[in-house]
Amino acid sequence: MSYLSSFERSFSQHTLAIVEEYDGKYDATLLINCLLGLLVVPKETMLDAIPETPLTELSKWGITPTSIKAPGAAQGRNDPNPETLRGLMFNLRHAVAHFRIKPVPLEGEVRAFEFRNDRGLESEVTVQEVREFVKRLSAHLKEQ
Repeated sequence: MSYLSSFERSFSQHTLAIVEEYDGKYDATLLINCLLGLLVVPKETMLDAIPETPLTELSKWGITPTSIKAPGAAQGRNDPNPETLRGLMFNLRHAVAHFRIKPVPLEGEVRAFEFRNDRGLESEVTVQEVREFVKRLSAHLKEQ
């Protein structure tokens, strides 16, 4: 097992603090910004720090498994299994990094986000689920 550098650990710790302390009207935007950072940093430097937890146990990470309508597919030989948390993070990173996100509803107060990618990911995750996922992922990464 490899360990995250202190920068990555600090980044995760600071992200957790930001999400826990922020209480403003741009909550949904802040969560997507934090999610982007938390998906890119581990994918680029330490994807192995993310467990291969089956998506059936996704609620332990703050997201209801039914929020993931289709987990997508692995396209490369080294891509993680999309039926796991690690694979979901890989596909979510792809969706967020290429801005394949839509707020639900499209106008007014955001209650959820739709994440899609060209690998077949289809999901609708509530703002509360994104918040919990960001918190749990931040906490996990800062301990690695």
